[in-house]
Amino acid sequence: MEDSSFGFDPRRHRVLIVDDEVDVLRGLCHVLEGAGYSVRCANSLRHAVEAIRSEPFQLVLTDLYLGETDLGVHIADFAREQRPQPPVIVLTGRPTFNGAQEALRNHVADIVVKPVEASQLLATCRRVIQETDLARRNSELESANRVLTSVLPRTIEMKDPTTSGHASRVVGYTDTLAERCGVSEEDRSSLRLAALLHDIGKIGVPDQILTKPGPLTSDEMEVVKRHPAMGYEVLSELTEHANVRTWVYQHHERWDGLGYPNRLKGEDVALPGRILVLAEVYDALAEQRSYKPAWPVAKIVELFREQAGRQFDPDLAHLVANGLEERGKRFFAKDQDSLF
Repeated sequence: MEDSSFGFDPRRHRVLIVDDEVDVLRGLCHVLEGAGYSVRCANSLRHAVEAIRSEPFQLVLTDLYLGETDLGVHIADFAREQRPQPPVIVLTGRPTFNGAQEALRNHVADIVVKPVEASQLLATCRRVIQETDLARRNSELESANRVLTSVLPRTIEMKDPTTSGHASRVVGYTDTLAERCGVSEEDRSSLRLAALLHDIGKIGVPDQILTKPGPLTSDEMEVVKRHPAMGYEVLSELTEHANVRTWVYQHHERWDGLGYPNRLKGEDVALPGRILVLAEVYDALAEQRSYKPAWPVAKIVELFREQAGRQFDPDLAHLVANGLEERGKRFFAKDQDSLF
C-alpha cells in the first residue's frame, strides 16, 4: 500500500529478487508483493541477467552467494549497463570481509544481513529506491543546469558576436562586488546565474538590430527594450530560482526610476539586482562593441560618479568609481594582487 508519510507508492516499482533457495525466494516475494511491489523472481545469476536485460527494474534484491560459484554482487555489473540503472541490495546470511569488499567493489547500494525482519527489509528497499531517484533527479538537474548556463549564453553571443564573453565577465564583476557588499552566499549563487542569463531575452531581438553598427532608431530601441521581459518569459520554468528571473527582468531598471521595463526606483530593486545593473553597464562600457570603442577607466569613473543616484545606486557607484580609480581593472579581480 502507499506510504503516505513519504509519498512513496510501492506499486510504481518493479523489483527483481534473486536467490538460489526456493523457500527464501518465495518468502522474499511474499513480503514485497504484500507491500505492493511488482515482483519478478530468478534463482540463478544467469536468469537474473536475462531478466535485467529483458525489462526495467527499479530495484534488484539478491543473495550474495548463488549456487556454488556465482556471486550475486556481479548482477551490479549488468545493472550498470541498463538505463535507468537499478540499484542492487545484497542479502547474505554468511557475512564475510571478502564478501563485503566484493560488494563494495561492485557498487551495490546496501548489504543486509539475514535473517532480516520484513519491516526492516521493506524500509531498506524504500530508502534505496528513494535515494536512487533523488540522485538521478539531481544528476538530471545538474545536466540541465549545464545546458542552461553554457549553451544559452553562447546562443546569445552567436546572435551578436560583438558581445562574446559578456555574460561570463558580468558574472565575475557581479560576484566580486556582491562579496564585497556582504551579499549572502545564497543570493550570490542566484546572482551568478542571473548575471550569466541576463541577456537571454535577446533571443527574441532580430539580428539586424543587435548587430547594427550605428545608433538605433527609436523603434529599434523599443524592440531592444523588450528583452528583459522576454528573458523573464524564457526562464518561466525556473520556478525554484525566483530571484534569478526577477533580476534578469530588472537588469535595465535605474535608481531614479527612469529605467525599463517597470520604472522601478531605488530599493524597489534588491541589492543583488542593483549590483547586476551596474556590472552589466560596466562591461558594456569597458569592452569594444559594434557601435563604439572600449572606454578608458577614467571615463568610466567619471560616468559612475555622474550617474550616482541617477542611473545607479549611489553607494555602489561611488564604491566602484573609487575602486577603479585606485586599482584600475584590478578592482574586479578576485585576487586583489592579481592582474585582471
